[in-house]
Amino acid sequence: MDHTTLVDLTRRVLKLAADRTADLAPGVAEQNASAYFDPDRLAADRELFRRTPQIAGYAGELAEPGAFVTKTVMGTPLVLTRQEDGSVAAFHNVCAHRQAPVASGCGVARRFACPYHAWTYDTVGRLRHMPMPEGFPDQPTRLTRLPATEHAGFLWVALDPDAELDIEAHLAGLSDELASWGVGAWTPMGERVLNADIDWKLAVDTFAENYHFATVHRETFASVALSGVAAFDTYGPHSRLVFPMRTITELIDRPEQEWNPLSHAVVIYHLHPGVVISTTVNNGELFRIYPSSEPGRSVTFHQNATPVDVSDEAQRLAFEEIFEYAHATVRDEDYTLAEQVQRNLASGTQPVLRFGRNEPCLQHRHVSWEYAIREAVTPR
Repeated sequence: MDHTTLVDLTRRVLKLAADRTADLAPGVAEQNASAYFDPDRLAADRELFRRTPQIAGYAGELAEPGAFVTKTVMGTPLVLTRQEDGSVAAFHNVCAHRQAPVASGCGVARRFACPYHAWTYDTVGRLRHMPMPEGFPDQPTRLTRLPATEHAGFLWVALDPDAELDIEAHLAGLSDELASWGVGAWTPMGERVLNADIDWKLAVDTFAENYHFATVHRETFASVALSGVAAFDTYGPHSRLVFPMRTITELIDRPEQEWNPLSHAVVIYHLHPGVVISTTVNNGELFRIYPSSEPGRSVTFHQNATPVDVSDEAQRLAFEEIFEYAHATVRDEDYTLAEQVQRNLASGTQPVLRFGRNEPCLQHRHVSWEYAIREAVTPR
């Protein structure tokens, strides 16, 4: 993000911090509790993901030609590769013979060999070798390829092999700002997986306000960040939140030319439908949140990257500890409480839940999801 934009946002957040408030929605909104557990809604949600471009990871995970990384997106196993011309390709990580995975983990390779019967594919997905070819006179000759690209520092895929990827249009004006962070060139610090007994929307909800910091994160995030103070902006179905750190008040009496805003705020992007990107001066966290095939369940893939040089072992260990701390906080505080909320929602005790004026991101998220679902089923 450019310095001028950061300074403008800092002015806004300083004013909100002084008033101990957040950017406010026009009114309170209600959401049907059934949206979090109804099987028909889950089916509509899953279709929404299948027809929407999906982030699969950081561009830096494919640092050179021949690099590959395996991912799971909406339950679909993928292998992504950096081609010789620098482009990105994505394939189902599924052998055309007996459906074993052809790759695991990440690395650099010229071939992918199925561990079951050694069917071997090159990095453009072509079948290059098979034992006893006389047994398969009409065998498939390729891995299934999916549309894929690199954009704004991230790897993007479409789950429909026939889809067209237009990420610029999808990001609705947010593309340049996302790219300006340079997250794609940062060093990836690993990935954690959270399988939770919560609907995917409830998982996303936990990132959409800091009103809960003072209670849920009393000893963790609330010790360094203000609770209930946030700036909010929308970009089509996407949005941006700015959460101020407690240190932001140190800027009040300083000339603006001396400000280093990134040391005093967390900038959080919600990308439609289920991606959360949290950026600070030292970290770029990526949360890919997907619905399960069962109501009331979801999976979250949590990654972190840093612009700091972590070639030194002590420095790397320090940032791995920071990553584990953030992950544990989400797992043990946000998601543990959300599982209790999910059980209450499913009990039918209350037909609706409420999003306050100080929770505009929550309101925007749910309106965007429901609008997208309606658009998909409404004849034109």
